[in-house]
Amino acid sequence: MAQWQGLGRYPENADPKDCPAAGELLAYVDGSYQDALKKYGFGCIFILPDGRIYTEYGNGDNPDSLKQRNVSGEMLGAMYAVRFALNSGFRAIEIRYDYEGIEKWVTGAWKSKNELTQKYAQTMRGWGQKIQIRFTKVPAHSKVKYNELADETAKLGVANGNGIPKVKSLSDFEAADAAERMQDAAE
Repeated sequence: MAQWQGLGRYPENADPKDCPAAGELLAYVDGSYQDALKKYGFGCIFILPDGRIYTEYGNGDNPDSLKQRNVSGEMLGAMYAVRFALNSGFRAIEIRYDYEGIEKWVTGAWKSKNELTQKYAQTMRGWGQKIQIRFTKVPAHSKVKYNELADETAKLGVANGNGIPKVKSLSDFEAADAAERMQDAAE
């Protein structure tokens, strides 16, 4: 397997205790912001029931979203994760996050006070009619392995991303894995 660059298949599998049940997806999401680049980014870590781990990142520079700094990336990460789960046919997703708004705007515990957070909450509630979405808060910067990896991936997204990527499905990642294995075998 090629050196991991922050995207695609992570070079190790998750510990079985960290794997979701069959038909479910576990996603760690995080956001980042770099003032020098005037960009926000997101990182997603997807843990599959069989232990495989895939990652994705992206970034943006929409002027309205820049006002929210890393929070824009946090929301993008959560939305990307749900779309990935829907595209891949999962019946449920657990989103682990370290910024409370990711859950509280969706549940209504926090009032969405601007257009961006209102659209986020409305979109996530709509998707919640199609897939079961569970939220779990994890402490930030506290050595929670996959949350730290999501943080690292979000930072890579700000620096190396090429906008907000088309939402993939599991079959997209699996096809890329197969192509990489074929290339490795040919070398």
